[in-house]
Amino acid sequence: MAETTNKGEEVVRAGVAACTGRLLPPPVGTSDWATFSRDSYCVDKTLILKDLIDSKSRVVLFTRPRRFGKTTALEMIRAFYEDESSLFQDKKIWAAGEVYRKEQGTHPVIFLSFKDVKWKTFGESIKFLNALLAPCVGKFAKAVEALELETERDRLLRVMREQGDETDLSLSLGLLSKAVHAFTKRLPVILIDEYDQPITSASTHGYYDEMCTFMRVFLSGALKDNKHCHIGIMTGVLRVAKEGILSGLNNPKVWTVFESEYSQYFGFTEEEVAEMARYYGAEDKLPEIKAWYDGYDFGGTEIYNPWSVLRYFDCHCRPDAYWLDTSSNDLISAIVRDLPHDMVRTLEALLRDETPRVQMAKELGPYKDVMANKSSLYALLVSAGYLKVASPIEEGMCKVALPNHELSLVFVNDIKAKINAALAVGTSDIVGALLDRDADALRQAIAAFLLESVSYFDAAAEGFFHGLTLGFLAILRKRFRVLSNVESGEGRFDIALKPLVEPFPAFIIEVKAADSATDDLKALARDARAQIDGKKYDATFRAEGITDIEKIGLAYFKDKVELCKNLEEAS
Repeated sequence: MAETTNKGEEVVRAGVAACTGRLLPPPVGTSDWATFSRDSYCVDKTLILKDLIDSKSRVVLFTRPRRFGKTTALEMIRAFYEDESSLFQDKKIWAAGEVYRKEQGTHPVIFLSFKDVKWKTFGESIKFLNALLAPCVGKFAKAVEALELETERDRLLRVMREQGDETDLSLSLGLLSKAVHAFTKRLPVILIDEYDQPITSASTHGYYDEMCTFMRVFLSGALKDNKHCHIGIMTGVLRVAKEGILSGLNNPKVWTVFESEYSQYFGFTEEEVAEMARYYGAEDKLPEIKAWYDGYDFGGTEIYNPWSVLRYFDCHCRPDAYWLDTSSNDLISAIVRDLPHDMVRTLEALLRDETPRVQMAKELGPYKDVMANKSSLYALLVSAGYLKVASPIEEGMCKVALPNHELSLVFVNDIKAKINAALAVGTSDIVGALLDRDADALRQAIAAFLLESVSYFDAAAEGFFHGLTLGFLAILRKRFRVLSNVESGEGRFDIALKPLVEPFPAFIIEVKAADSATDDLKALARDARAQIDGKKYDATFRAEGITDIEKIGLAYFKDKVELCKNLEEAS
């Protein structure tokens, strides 16, 4: 259980509010901890420092979804080691004891963020990395100039002038820590934010091997048995230890969303959200906040999305999918673009607010192999915050679910939009014609859908069903319950839409695929339509008192389609 904010901090906040006549605002739009810890509402996460100091770890990696406080945590750690003690005297770390207070202000900090390394070529990425490293080296220019070895000094000076080559850059972080240690007589702390972003972009844009080699040398030079480093702390979205960029390091401590250690330091606990609601006079809003932003499980700790909670209070307690507006992970986009067919039924179940059972890995293999490994795909979706683990992982299997209402909207709007983008033609035209009961327009819309998506689904019947069903689920989920391959009458229908609100009818759709171009598609569509009656697929609906039922038979071959809605007209 996470500790609640200490009394000293509550007194400080009350004093500020009394003096200014206003409440401190939520810290929205900045990760500069040193600034917002004074001027904004600050959730005290400083005990992460105590745990890090007690652990005596040399290299640590924290993986969490985007906007869950990774950068803020590193900024706070930087401030602890570099800035004045007044920032921490009302915080939990100060009350933890003298042994921790003595650590404050004792180490220089080398801080790098790779969050914007999103270039399409390796050359562009290397150039941008030099631009990132130049001010980092420039911060310690005197230490660089004092290096005894001319070759080492010249390498860092070239990096500082943004003239470094690939070798200069790959060695720069290790050399910089050596220079800082020699000059200040103190071991530097190395902080690297979004360590996995360069590899993510490289995997997406096709220069994975080059970037992987570079990052392996860059990180191992700075963090492997480096006697010039006090501790190295990295953050990212994904754990990718098996792919090699961390293979040169000696047993780094890796803390993911699956481990209980450090789980309370990224995101807000229930106690922290309750205290924030009390501060802003919004305790009556706690059920709404919970429904929208709770539901994450980090190593057994219940966690709220911190970005969305802060935006909620900043927007006068107006609920919205605030996380949707933040930048997406490139690899998520690539995975959804190339979505394997056998994952689609899982997505269907999730969009029906169910908890499907899936294979689950606790770490990813090489990025380039993720698409071939379903357990890695689901691990990625959990690590990136799209899904939560809803049952214990046993023998590599567990249930997954959408964490909350916000993620339900994000899932529909973000992931489904990418599916539609991949297909080039979405399902909105199909849905519109369906609701209008316009058979000709429906046939034309499905024909257009097939024409654009036939290569994506390899003209497979199963792929067509899945694409169509996902489209219905995403667009119609508030008006219909979308059913797929469910028993009714004397068999299983392909797709059915059960109305949740008036005045919509129910729909039953049976689809058949021709074996060759010579098959009679019109006759096949009529057979599909007749099968609905013959197998009494409408029995379940009629038993529930639903009598307005549209029955549609579809037949297709590659990008050709025929439709039968009325057997009398088709005969």
